[in-house]
Parts: sequence; C-alpha cells; structure tokens
Amino acid sequence: MISSFLSRVSTGVRWGFLGLVSGLLSCAMADSRLIYLAREQKTVDHIVWPGMVFALVVLLPMSRWAGDSWLRTAAALIASSAVYPIAWRIAAVSVIRHSTPIMIASFACAGFLGSCVLASVCLFGRPRWVRAAITTVILGTAAGGLMGAHLCAATSFLSAGDVLGLYMVVWQTAVAASLGRGVKARSSQFVEAANTTTNSGDAAPENRHNFLGSNSPTEGTRTDRKT
Repeated sequence: MISSFLSRVSTGVRWGFLGLVSGLLSCAMADSRLIYLAREQKTVDHIVWPGMVFALVVLLPMSRWAGDSWLRTAAALIASSAVYPIAWRIAAVSVIRHSTPIMIASFACAGFLGSCVLASVCLFGRPRWVRAAITTVILGTAAGGLMGAHLCAATSFLSAGDVLGLYMVVWQTAVAASLGRGVKARSSQFVEAANTTTNSGDAAPENRHNFLGSNSPTEGTRTDRKT
C-alpha cells in the first residue's frame, strides 16, 4: 500500500518536472528575440508554442513510455497542438469586456477545455482512468481560474503579462503530473496482469479443495459405503 503510494507520487513528480520544463520553454520561445526579429512581428506566439512544446516535451515521451500505439501518440500530439489555440481564444474574449466574473469564468473554461481534451485522449481506456481524468480536469480548471482572477486584480494587462506566463507554467506542471500518474508504463501493466493471473490461479485449487472437502456429498457417500 505504502510502496504503491510512493510509486505514484514519484511518477507524478517526474512528469510534473517535465511539465515545468515545458512551461518554461514555452515562455522562453514566446519571448525569444531569435525567433522574432521585432516584437511587433509576433502574431501567434502565445497561441501556438505552448501546445506544441507540451506535446513534444511531455506527451510524446509519456505515450511512448506507456507503450501506446503510434496512432494514439499522434492523436495526443495533435490534440495538444490544436486545443491550446482554441482555449486561448476563449480566454482572450473576456479580456475585451473587463468583467471580473466573465473573465474568471472564461479562463476557467479555457483551462477546463484544455485539460479535458488531454485527459480524454491520454487516459481513456486505461485502468482507473476516470479518477485520473477528473483530477486532471480539476487541476487544469483551477489553474485557469486563478489566471483569470490575477488578470482582474492587475492594474493593466501589460503588468500582468509576466505573471500570466507563470500561471501557464503552473498549468502545464499540474496537468503533466496528473496525466503521468494516470498513465502506467507498459511493464507495470504486464506486472499487474501477471499478478492478477497468479492470484486467480492460486484461488482455483483452493476453491476446488473447498468444493471437494470433507463436507462434499461424494466423500460422505464413500464413508457411508465403508460403514
């Protein structure tokens, strides 16, 4: 019990660290002067880079570690690259209205959408995937709502820009850790299946012994005949 808990924690920490690296790399690429010659030329930096970086840094090694098919791996990469621009557009609509409830709800909805899509693609069909998916969605939605709340509390959008990048790092770290805990390595799945088979095999002779025990009608009949 304790060893299993520690194993899940270590797995979450390992994938959370990759999510942290992905978030920092996303921010660095979005603000890089090497990619954009001038600041005014940036058009799709915050919309495209985070999803693509998260797909390559976190989801690709996670899917290969789990022994997924290349079709499922490709689906996870495409989902991450496509859902982030959509989620960012949903959150950006609320910035124009400057309404606190709408802004928090929009950013929370964006976080919900991103985490829900990734959890569905990466966790569906795995052992105990529903619980892991719910945890992932809760963490992603909370991080998105906190991002919107911070933007409302900031004096201007420009002053909140750097901290918004920090929340993006938090979102990717939390979602990566939760997805990593829900995804098992292929070797772990084989070990669990082998243990299940072994337990079933051990239970069969015991059930057979109980069925043919001293209280069985067959043995009772034989005893009566000898008497």
